[in-house]
Amino acid sequence: MSQTGYTPVGDVLSLALSVLLVVLINTAYVTKKKTFRIFQIMLVMEMVAAISDMIYHMLLPVYPIPRVPIYLFRALQHTALYLLMWLFFYYLQEILHLPKKTRRHYFSISGVAVLIAIGTDAFLTLSGKGFLVDASGIIKESGWVFAVSYAFFIFLIFFLLIRYRARMVPQIFRGLFLTFLFCLIIHGIQGLNHQSSFTTAIYILPIIALMYLLHSNPYEMTTGAVNEESFQDTIAEAYKKKQKLMLMFLHLLDFESYNSFTEDLQFEIFRFFTGIVKKGTLFRVAGGRLALVFRESDNPEMMVTSKRVEDDFYTLYERYQIPFKVVIMESDDDISENADYNKFLLFMEERIPLNTYYHVTGEDKALFKQQEMILTELEDIAEKGDLEDPRVLVYCQPVYHVRTQMYDTAEALMRLDLPALGLVYPDQVVPLAEENRLIHPLSLIILNKTCREIRRLQEEGFIVSRISVNFAVQELYDRHFCEDILKIIRQNNIDCEKIAIELTESQNTADFEIVKSRIEELQQHGIKFYLDDFGTGYSNVERIMELPFDIIKFDRSLVIESSKNEHSAYMVNTFADMFRHLDYRVLYEGVEDDNDEERCIRMYAQYLQGFKYSRPIAIERLREFLTKAA
Repeated sequence: MSQTGYTPVGDVLSLALSVLLVVLINTAYVTKKKTFRIFQIMLVMEMVAAISDMIYHMLLPVYPIPRVPIYLFRALQHTALYLLMWLFFYYLQEILHLPKKTRRHYFSISGVAVLIAIGTDAFLTLSGKGFLVDASGIIKESGWVFAVSYAFFIFLIFFLLIRYRARMVPQIFRGLFLTFLFCLIIHGIQGLNHQSSFTTAIYILPIIALMYLLHSNPYEMTTGAVNEESFQDTIAEAYKKKQKLMLMFLHLLDFESYNSFTEDLQFEIFRFFTGIVKKGTLFRVAGGRLALVFRESDNPEMMVTSKRVEDDFYTLYERYQIPFKVVIMESDDDISENADYNKFLLFMEERIPLNTYYHVTGEDKALFKQQEMILTELEDIAEKGDLEDPRVLVYCQPVYHVRTQMYDTAEALMRLDLPALGLVYPDQVVPLAEENRLIHPLSLIILNKTCREIRRLQEEGFIVSRISVNFAVQELYDRHFCEDILKIIRQNNIDCEKIAIELTESQNTADFEIVKSRIEELQQHGIKFYLDDFGTGYSNVERIMELPFDIIKFDRSLVIESSKNEHSAYMVNTFADMFRHLDYRVLYEGVEDDNDEERCIRMYAQYLQGFKYSRPIAIERLREFLTKAA
């Protein structure tokens, strides 16, 4: 032990722990956000302080006294420790997500404090009133600058933790508070015993706490995967550095119950993923799926590797017979920038069959981006709530009335006219709108524009019995549904009898009561109801007959089926006859030629709709098919 009460144990321990942390953050997976960069600088400062302190004490016994190096390394140690204290304070501000104005205020206070501490320490040393080594090697040091600075920053840290504790997870607050309190106690004990051996080592403790509480992300023992937040972090880091990644997504249909798999299967999954590529990381993403991510630069023979992986995976499937979908792709800047890989994965899985190993194409990415553009427009349409929104167009398809041989009804159809995409059709819009609960604003716009056109046609003297508008069953759950419909019809000053609502049959039995209630309420005002697409699913005829529909629309698939053989024709004819006897009217969709027309009329058709009569046209052109009143 030297005259300063120093032994190198603390510095050696501090340096060893710092090196260990460097090894861990390069082998384990850690989240690499802005706070991680601060964390890395902390480690550097800790190592600089430990090495400087050891060199400084090694030079003290040397004769003659090398004063300049001694002063230099002591100053370097203290500067590193001052900066460490400031970094701790700055780090806390980042994780607390304080307002910018507040952060700037604290940044100024702490920054000035560091500069004052470093400047005061340097001034007192140079003036001989602080740290001094005389010719005989005797050290004179008051040490009050460092003690005051440490106390000031500890006060700031405790103030920040307590003042903004509501912004922190309670467990993290307790962990950090107790860590800094423990450091303060050790500092006090060391000071009372005139020791300085563990000064630098004390600072490694908060670094370890931060690593454990905020940056550690342990691997799963069974799969070796890390969590979804880490996946997003990896994508963001690669995008920032303009690195190209390869991503391989695996969805096993029973993967959510992975823990119930046998040990053999767990080991096979682990072996499969760990043996595929060099320097790859496995993540668990999007509801139990696995994502293997690796850099292209680390695996130049990607096509060979991919083919081997595909063969190995099919071998694994033959052994365990668990349905799967594998999607493999190259990272895309647009998807990376918006962190949309989970959305893209679900988008792809809807389009590929089971037990498929699918390589994503540029066309797939283009379709996804188009879908996201449509979704953005739908969100904007819903937010604005403009019933005259020019992006929503109303088309219609005239309906032929068999008895009168006239066109007096039609079905309203939706199109979107988007600046970047042009005309967008319902098959691209409706599923997306329903999935994101944006369909109701669209339906109301279609209804409003349809009502407006009916009023114009009537003013011009055309005969219009009604025009039907499609609504999704999910819309009926809105308690204001009936109110919304009636309000729009009345605002356009037309009779409710001029509007019909088309609903597609739902397989959800929970929908039955709500659908029945809404139909009965609106029928009291004269609104008609169509059951759309009858025959496309496993229709529950008994349940349909319990709902007071006015018209049953037979899908094009039944028109085609009825032309195949006598058995199919008899089946469709029987359904139509049954509905006719129960006072439902029957409309056949998808009539394309004379044969279709003649067959459907024999099968009790009262209304016909299809390309034989007209393709969908802008609703403004409907007057070309209508008849004027005498």
